[in-house]
Amino acid sequence: MQLNISYKHLDSSDAIESQIKNKTSHLKKYFQGRMDVDWICSIDGHEHKSEVHVHAGNFTFHAHASDKNLYHTLDMALQKIEKQLSKKNELLKDKIHSHKKIGAE
Repeated sequence: MQLNISYKHLDSSDAIESQIKNKTSHLKKYFQGRMDVDWICSIDGHEHKSEVHVHAGNFTFHAHASDKNLYHTLDMALQKIEKQLSKKNELLKDKIHSHKKIGAE
């Protein structure tokens, strides 16, 4: 897994980076191959924003969140990505097993 963290109008800190690494490690359960994850943390006025891009195989997923608390935006963005990933996995499972459903009728 390749992890890239970028900051806009915000200084990096070990606490933020460890939190992002911890959150990103949860995404490993969705993929078996190579995965590239790009996090972008920024401040726009009084709003903290987090964007995450996940590139795995032929798939690309994107989520962003904004809130007054940066750590909360990390959680929100990760929830959105996990929802997209679980939905994609369910669609792939349905596609693989769809021939059994057709033959059963």
